[in-house]
Amino acid sequence: MKLIKILLFTVGFILTSPVAIGADYSDSYFNYKYNKTQKFARVESTKKKTATSLAIPSKITVDGVSYPVTQIGDYALSDLHNLKSVTIPSSVTEIRSGAFSNCFELRTVTIPSKVTKIADDCFSMCLELTEVNLPKNLVEIGSGAFMYCQSIDIINWPATLAKVGSYAFFDAKLPQLVALPAACVEVGEEAFRGTDVVNYQLPSKMTSIGRMAFADNSYLAAITMPASVGTIGDFAFFGNVVLQEVTMPQSIGRLGESAFQRCDKLNHVIWSPSLSAVPKQTFFECYELEWITLPDHVTSIGEKAFSECYMLKEFHFPAQLKTIGDYAFDDSNLEEVVFPAGLTKIGAGAFNANSRLETLTIPASVTEIGAQAFNNNPHLDIIRVEKTTPPILGEDGFHQYTYFSAHLIVPEQSVMAYRRAAEWCNFQYINDGSKVENLLPDDFEEQNVNSGELFDLQGRKVTQGAGLCIDSRTRRVIINR
Repeated sequence: MKLIKILLFTVGFILTSPVAIGADYSDSYFNYKYNKTQKFARVESTKKKTATSLAIPSKITVDGVSYPVTQIGDYALSDLHNLKSVTIPSSVTEIRSGAFSNCFELRTVTIPSKVTKIADDCFSMCLELTEVNLPKNLVEIGSGAFMYCQSIDIINWPATLAKVGSYAFFDAKLPQLVALPAACVEVGEEAFRGTDVVNYQLPSKMTSIGRMAFADNSYLAAITMPASVGTIGDFAFFGNVVLQEVTMPQSIGRLGESAFQRCDKLNHVIWSPSLSAVPKQTFFECYELEWITLPDHVTSIGEKAFSECYMLKEFHFPAQLKTIGDYAFDDSNLEEVVFPAGLTKIGAGAFNANSRLETLTIPASVTEIGAQAFNNNPHLDIIRVEKTTPPILGEDGFHQYTYFSAHLIVPEQSVMAYRRAAEWCNFQYINDGSKVENLLPDDFEEQNVNSGELFDLQGRKVTQGAGLCIDSRTRRVIINR
């Protein structure tokens, strides 16, 4: 039995192991390996390290036998810093990883039609590469294939191209218009990050946009996303500072976090009806975002989703919204907030520094309000809370000025509960229309607490009190009726 297992393992190893390339050969320009059985040769390196131009032969002849050159090996011609031009014969079917990487002076390259994939890092750091002729049968551009190619202004996109790999054109210069072919269905992470493209036209069958795929494009003014796109990765359009409008596809399975963060000029967005959540930091630092409508089935708005959207004055809160994340609308400019009846949680700092906000109604469904949720809103004057049991209110849930000046309106039967509840007890006016500017004298604590004297909310001395609440920050004592 052991013998059978050993034989099976040996046969499997033979079947799955790569075929050895064979013997070595050199001519005056290149070093090769060739395979006598399969009759092909591969360029391994060059002897001309300072050459400005090279022409790879279509075949080599060894002992009277011809071997077509079909491969350029891994990093075979990399780091040739003086190389400006190279001729690749039509016999080549495979160019391996990093084959021409770090050829800083390489200007143009034509890749033979039999090549179906540009391998990883193949032309990375070819800083002077201006023109790329991709083969007509190309299916895939590998990871980092043209990364840091900062001079490309002519490139063709073969109709057969299906995938652009991660970092493929990272920090590369490309023509102002890039229209990817109809066959392209996938763009990998950071594939076109940091390019100079003004307009990307994505094909109608594209399904996936990777993480940071189109991020940090300083000139990107427009992008057309087809209905077929099902996944938009994290930071996909991050930092596109002149992009003004976005229309999302009708059906998206996943929208990553920070997808449109720091799109400074983004003015309005048409949201996808298939999405039920606004992810974390989706529109964070979109300073000019003025208009967006979320469908009523959206249930959550993530952390910092609309933070620092200074131009956002109006916002429709979806009918089915349940949670608003921490700092979701921090430092925006909302003039009015109308929460839906089913809302349960308002995160920490969620509406901090909305200086135009004057009135607020918190529905009975809300059970938790985070720390500083409504802090730094100097014009907030009337707060209505519909819940009979005071919701949990985090530290500094409202600004100190708000506690001293605003009117808190709660269910009449719950006044005592709010006067005794943490943070809520800091409000000077609870269901009290009169504005007594100074409920107690400054020296109340020193003169009266020790003597046991109690006063009601109108400043009248009483012999018995239902209790008292002490504001630990101001050291004021509030007498509960």
